[in-house]
Amino acid sequence: MAIDFGTRRIGIAISESESLASPHSVVRNEGDIVSRLAAIAGDLSADTIVVGIPRRSHHHPSEEKFRRLADALRQQTCKEVILWDEALTTAEASNQLRESGRSRRDAEREIDMHAAAVILQSYLDSRQRAAGRPS
Repeated sequence: MAIDFGTRRIGIAISESESLASPHSVVRNEGDIVSRLAAIAGDLSADTIVVGIPRRSHHHPSEEKFRRLADALRQQTCKEVILWDEALTTAEASNQLRESGRSRRDAEREIDMHAAAVILQSYLDSRQRAAGRPS
């Protein structure tokens, strides 16, 4: 499972095959979001949670909110939680949605879960390359 963590919305993506990521859902970032995300991870039987982190925040104060989220998810789910570079994922997701012919309104509603899918696909491709398998 991957998370594109935004201030208003959080995109979620999944992979059932461990080789192909799919957009799953978008949830509002309100209330006890860690518990909600932990529940979603449990419902999806996620083994690993990949949290997108913008590289521009590396060694920057905003990086701390991503690390806190990852730590809190790790504690609540007892699952592996990985921080993963999300650079340009929203732009890539936007291009994919535009190329698929989605309306602007649909694209705006779906962009976060598609960005999460780009994050997850990047992670899965990296794992396959590390294992010596073509992505």
